Order: sequence, then structure tokens, then C-alpha cells
Amino acid sequence: MEGNSIVLMERHEGILSKELGSYEIETGIEYIYKAYVENGIVYLFLTTKVDVDDENYNEIFDEYDFEGLLNLGCQVEEVEEEYNPVWLIKTNFNNHHDDMKKQLNDIIKYHEEEIKRIYEKLGINPQ
Repeated sequence: MEGNSIVLMERHEGILSKELGSYEIETGIEYIYKAYVENGIVYLFLTTKVDVDDENYNEIFDEYDFEGLLNLGCQVEEVEEEYNPVWLIKTNFNNHHDDMKKQLNDIIKYHEEEIKRIYEKLGINPQ
């Protein structure tokens, strides 16, 4: 992703149909893989910002602490069919722009901090 904003589109029957809002992301936008809203739920797919080797793939999943995201009222699922580790974060869509922006930023900031912690622990250099 380029820039510093994410556009959430409504998805209906697999097709993105209309823009629901554009939200400035303060930090960590490079971790966003994709995002959309379906049936009032934001589907936010977050990943690592660099490719990881096979050895680290499962270790990263094992080390990831969901607790902070659960405390934000999110549901979290690991998406293992992707090249790099991906987490699907589900949260309720909020029509109030500032509240939705804060929720997205809180989620992405937590994810960024968690990935950095894991990289440091596993000795992964994200350059």
C-alpha cells in the first residue's frame, strides 16, 4: 500500500460496491494486506511488511499475542494460505468517521508493535 490512508469499501456477494470511508493511518500502513466491509463487519487483513522464510513463518504465528486485539473488541484469525503470515482482524464498522479511524489506528498500531517485538525476539532483520 502507498500513501497514508485506507479506503474501506462495502463488499456484497464478493464484489466491492461502494466506498464507506477513507481513514488516515498514523503508523503501520505497510502492514495492511487488504480490507473491506461486509455485513457491517470490517475485514482487515494484516501481514508482515517483509517476506519471511519458511523457518520463521510458523514461529511468527506462534509468538503473536492476540490479547491486545481481543481487548480492542476484535476477532482474530490466522490466514495460513498466504506466502507470509496474515491475520484477519474483524471489528464492527462504525459510521462515525473519527471512531472508525481511531479503531483502525489502534488495531494497526498494536499489530506493528507486535510484529516488531516478534522480529526482535526471533532475530529477524526487517530491512
